[in-house]
Amino acid sequence: MNRVPNNKKVIFLLSALCCLLLVCVNIYQQKTWRSMDLIIFMGQSNMSGAGGDASAAPKLTEGAGYEYRAVTDPDTLHVLEEPFGKKENRGALDDTELLERKGSLVTSFVNAYYEQTNVPVVAVSASRGSSSLNGWLTKGLKEETADRLNAAKDCMKKEKIHVYHTYMVWFQGEADANLETTVDEYKAQLAELVSYMKEQGVEKCFLIQLGPDLTDPAKHQAVMDAQLAACEENENLLLVSTLPAELTDADLRDELGIHYNQEALNLIGADAGKNAGAYVKEHGSEK
Repeated sequence: MNRVPNNKKVIFLLSALCCLLLVCVNIYQQKTWRSMDLIIFMGQSNMSGAGGDASAAPKLTEGAGYEYRAVTDPDTLHVLEEPFGKKENRGALDDTELLERKGSLVTSFVNAYYEQTNVPVVAVSASRGSSSLNGWLTKGLKEETADRLNAAKDCMKKEKIHVYHTYMVWFQGEADANLETTVDEYKAQLAELVSYMKEQGVEKCFLIQLGPDLTDPAKHQAVMDAQLAACEENENLLLVSTLPAELTDADLRDELGIHYNQEALNLIGADAGKNAGAYVKEHGSEK
């Protein structure tokens, strides 16, 4: 009767043990590592929450969201709370002399997003009041944003959190309306910014359309049109809310007619989060 040589038996046993070890390691990692989506919130004063009120923001759904504080506590994650990004001012993204961050749309966005995806979010603040697209491209804003995004990834890795998807949310445009940026200029500059963020690992830009200036309804129209056209033409952009354009009640703005109050921010965040989450739920596996 033929017998398997001893050395072949040893090789067979070692191979079986290696396979078993790999299976055990994989099971262990699945049990110890969590998956979350990383979302960086970019834009100007309405993203910063200049007109908000943290006390009127919705309660965070348990387990739905966390905040990476790149400036004040870069070594750990915190449960998301308002005012989001209150003290996250540094370098090109320091707007402390321009506004106070009082309460944002981020909690309402995260709640609605989580309801759709059942995936927790790590949110990162990266906004600056009065910032134009040209400023984002030429004055260090995009580089500071990239630093925050990459630092968040490092922190999540240390915390044994797998980054499932990486997205950006963009809510901006008043400064470009003031500068009379043309439709073509705005589209080109936005495409350049989104392309840069793609290089940092961002999969999609979720865009919230700018709303009208209540004191001069035509003032923001070119930028609003440019945003809609950009989302139609650029596959890296997804329009997730046009609600700001519909919120024209003066009671939903500050006395200048520019900054949304917390009631409006809650509505905008919920609308954008729901639509972004629905997209991710349907297309997220295509990563």
